[in-house]
Amino acid sequence: MKERFKRYLEQQFRAIRPTMAAMEYREKMLRRLMDRAQELRIKGMDDEDLIYDMCIDELGDFGATLAAFDEEEHKVANAKRNAVLGAVCGVGAALALVVVYLIVSFLVPGSWGLTWLILVGGAFAAVIAVAVVLLVKFGKNKKYIPMRLMPVVVIVLLCVYLFLLLQLVAKVDMAWLVFLAMVIMIAAFDAVLAFITEFKFRWVELPVAIEIVCVMLYVILGIVLGSVFWHPGWLLCLGGVVAAIAEAIAIIATRNSKKDKKEKSRLTDKYIKEDESYYTMWKD
Repeated sequence: MKERFKRYLEQQFRAIRPTMAAMEYREKMLRRLMDRAQELRIKGMDDEDLIYDMCIDELGDFGATLAAFDEEEHKVANAKRNAVLGAVCGVGAALALVVVYLIVSFLVPGSWGLTWLILVGGAFAAVIAVAVVLLVKFGKNKKYIPMRLMPVVVIVLLCVYLFLLLQLVAKVDMAWLVFLAMVIMIAAFDAVLAFITEFKFRWVELPVAIEIVCVMLYVILGIVLGSVFWHPGWLLCLGGVVAAIAEAIAIIATRNSKKDKKEKSRLTDKYIKEDESYYTMWKD
């Protein structure tokens, strides 16, 4: 019996790649078949051909099982290779960044106080790359809550680095306004993702995001334009309220329209049934 099982498994396993994992899986399947055959003998079955056929039948579509096993092993192998390649590329990029930092620092007089931004930029870029990869991964796995956190990480790091460049390199007086713009970008981007992922409370989040954007714009424009804008500009803060009212009207109108369609459909069915009963109803 054991030799028959071996021949069957040898034939089946020729369809996949001859890896160490496949060899271990083949040994596991042989033990499983032998154990099952022994169980059938204990139950009183003595026909070896019948035992063999039953054990093989219990494997189901074994070719498909092996194909799935081989594909999964290939994915794992690719993941390992990609991880090694990513680590090597990361180390290479870090070393290249350090070399650039040293070259610029030595060649440009008095630049030591700013060239550290090169290293910070490299570190930020690495974190952003990881966040983007996780964003795609979480999106594919439909893990929408951690997915929506990734753009926040990206936006915050980009705004912090932009602030450092504007403040330290370009010497812009109101570079800190970048952080107010950062709030606008986070609110707007998260609202878009809420609709893309069909978040349950997206219609509640939308007017909140609009109000945040309006308030931040009001503050930014008020600071930039001064007293000319402060007094009439406060009307901008009503944007979220207006959006919420417009949204409520749209939702109510949509629901009423759906109810009207259902009611019309119900009445149409009723009349059809009544007309039919007219032709089939008798007094006696």
